[in-house]
Amino acid sequence: MVRAQLDAHRPRRLLRRFLRHEEISAVLTPPVRIAALVVVLVSYFFAVFWPLEWRLPRQVLNQVEIGTDGQARFDKPGVLRSYAPPPWLVDVKQGAPLRVRLDVLPGPPHPRFLGRLFAITLGWNGRLLSIDRDDDVLLVHLRAKGTSLDGYPPLRARGVFQEGRPLRLDLALVGPDLTVQVDGRTVIRHRYPDDPRRRWITSYKLALGSDINLRRFFLGEITHAEVRVGEQSHDLLAPGALSRPHRIFFLDREPRLVPFQDIWTRDAWRNVVGFIPLGMVAAIWPGATLFSVLATGLAISGSIEFIQLTVPRRVPSVDDVITNTAGAFCGWLLIFFLRTALDAWGRRRALAAAAGRAG
Repeated sequence: MVRAQLDAHRPRRLLRRFLRHEEISAVLTPPVRIAALVVVLVSYFFAVFWPLEWRLPRQVLNQVEIGTDGQARFDKPGVLRSYAPPPWLVDVKQGAPLRVRLDVLPGPPHPRFLGRLFAITLGWNGRLLSIDRDDDVLLVHLRAKGTSLDGYPPLRARGVFQEGRPLRLDLALVGPDLTVQVDGRTVIRHRYPDDPRRRWITSYKLALGSDINLRRFFLGEITHAEVRVGEQSHDLLAPGALSRPHRIFFLDREPRLVPFQDIWTRDAWRNVVGFIPLGMVAAIWPGATLFSVLATGLAISGSIEFIQLTVPRRVPSVDDVITNTAGAFCGWLLIFFLRTALDAWGRRRALAAAAGRAG
């Protein structure tokens, strides 16, 4: 009998039992396992999708008008955008001074939306730099140390925009120093702790008049748009510089399919920690293996990301799938260590019983 107990704790059999968690699964009754799974899944549902607001992506007509003089008129929602990253963005990331000039004739402020005049962006929640209007306030969102992936919180200058009054905006980013002038008058001067462009990514795209998905559209005219990088100047309103798509997705959630290209460390850790309970619940299921736990985490995370295509303010990302699956693995690992401790405890009890009988 003692020999059988000791034989059960030999390394090869221990490893097989660790991977399957047979004893822990036997302790938990089916109602307990089902209740734990339901609690975890319901928690994920409300954490990800609350408030329950579903909206399918829809296409709308791009209504920007390009006049014979080359000026862009945004009397209705519209955007000029690039489909490929601007080549000069590489030079900016490497330290070349960036200057942006916009000549603007503001229209009426939109009652519900920010007016996005210029953006280096990926869409809903990924932005390196944007110049925006909020009623009479000028906003500059710039990704830097201490800001979100959207450059939040922004820098502000009040009393800049008035309907029908033309103005010239000049933004200069030289090293860690950002300066914004309106008609030659400095309205924003800010020095960052380090050069913010070291955190920039060269795969972002360019947009005038809105984000690339019409989320934040500007009303008015942009009569001149120029980017100067070092000694090179780029006219954004020149023919062929930017595209004018006939139709465009409104409130589109463009999925991020390139892993670890633009990941926020805090968000990644939140995803890992959030999926640890799922990994633990999946690991205590009868017959669970490491493969089945990872497959469960991958399937549930992939389903959540797919459904987020219909949820405003959510962006599906392959990074979330990877980090969520890593969280499920961590949950399995916790059960693995618990199983190891239980087996070590059982081995000590078997050895103690054997020694007692021998004595």
